[in-house]
Amino acid sequence: MVILQDTDYSIVQRILEGDSNAFSEIVNNYKKAVFSLCYRMVHNQEEAEDLAQEVFIKAYNHLSKYNPQFKFSTWILKIATNTTIDFVRKKKVETLPLDEEISTKQEGASAEIIFFHKENKKTIEDAIKALPIEYRSLIVLFHQNGLSYNEISEHLNIPLSKVKNRLHRARSILKDTLQNVKKEESQWTAKQVQI
Repeated sequence: MVILQDTDYSIVQRILEGDSNAFSEIVNNYKKAVFSLCYRMVHNQEEAEDLAQEVFIKAYNHLSKYNPQFKFSTWILKIATNTTIDFVRKKKVETLPLDEEISTKQEGASAEIIFFHKENKKTIEDAIKALPIEYRSLIVLFHQNGLSYNEISEHLNIPLSKVKNRLHRARSILKDTLQNVKKEESQWTAKQVQI
C-alpha cells in the first residue's frame, strides 16, 4: 500500500486513535479549500459557511472510510461537492459566481465598458444557472477550481470518459445559449435603430 499524504494520514490515524484535538489540524488545512468550493457553487457566504461546517462533520463521522491510497484533499473535496450538490437540489439555489467584477477605479475603464462587462457577466451567469447541476458542478470544478479531468473523475467517482463527455456537453449548451442570446440582442438593437 502506497500512502500519498503521510501528514494527512498520520493526522487521521491520531484522530481514529482518540486524539480529538487532531481534527482541528484537518480543519485548518482544508477550511479554505472546502469553503471556496461550497461558495463557488452557492455564491452565498452564510450558506457556504454552513455547508463547510457540515462537510467537516461528515468527514469526521466517516473518517474510518478514508482510503490513504488517495489524496485526503480529493476525499474531503468530494464530500464538499456532494454535500453542496445535495443542498442545491433541496433548496434550488441556482447561483454561481464568475470572475471578480471590473473595478470602477480600474484605469481606462469607462462607464460603458463596465456596463457591458456586467451585462456579459450576467448573461454568462444566467446560462450557467440554467445548466443541470451535474454539468454546473463540472464547470465549477474544472474552470474555477482548476481540477484536471483525472482529478474530477477521482473526485466524483465517475469514469474519465463521462467527465470529458459531460464537460463537452456543458460547454456546448453554454455556447448555444450564449449565441442565441447574442442573436436576440442583435435583433433587438436593430429594431431600436429602425425606430
